[in-house]
Amino acid sequence: MAGRREESARESRRRLLEAATELVAEGGPRAASVQAVAGRAGISRGSVAWHFGSKEGLIAEVIGHAFRTAERMYRERLPETGPLSFGALVDAHLAVVDAPCGRVFATVLPEVMGAPGPLRDAYVHGYEHTHRVWIAYLERIAPRTPGLPDAKSLAAVVFGSGVGVNTLHGLDGLVDRAEAFAALKALVEPPR
Repeated sequence: MAGRREESARESRRRLLEAATELVAEGGPRAASVQAVAGRAGISRGSVAWHFGSKEGLIAEVIGHAFRTAERMYRERLPETGPLSFGALVDAHLAVVDAPCGRVFATVLPEVMGAPGPLRDAYVHGYEHTHRVWIAYLERIAPRTPGLPDAKSLAAVVFGSGVGVNTLHGLDGLVDRAEAFAALKALVEPPR
């Protein structure tokens, strides 16, 4: 009997996290009220507090889940062996940006920039892990490509450029992310 209860609890938690992720991706943390999350998940509002402690705990978990998803996507798309390229990193980043986790990053960033607290901590923690994936990949590329800065600086520039492109896309739907990322690749990747 305990097995079924635990399975039901895991399923409820998964549904709440999925609903909150969708709402945050659509409209930011403010759109993910406890009532809206519970309604979308088809679960009682009290379940949010039971599983996550509070709305803030739920949003922190959404942020952490988004970063874990992005890190998995980067690892899947960046080759361990064979030809390594800056373009592969930019293409992987574009895939992340277009995924729900990327939309979570875009909608949460303005709020986490404003004040310290658990949401900012969750964002910084996730960013640090993702940044290390980028640096590890770029450390294998930078020495082979004359003129590129060190991997840590290059990761900061590319990640920052991505944040900028995503912000502009959010402000002005006419900014084409794929075109902007293609321009970034052209600036850094040597012609073939």
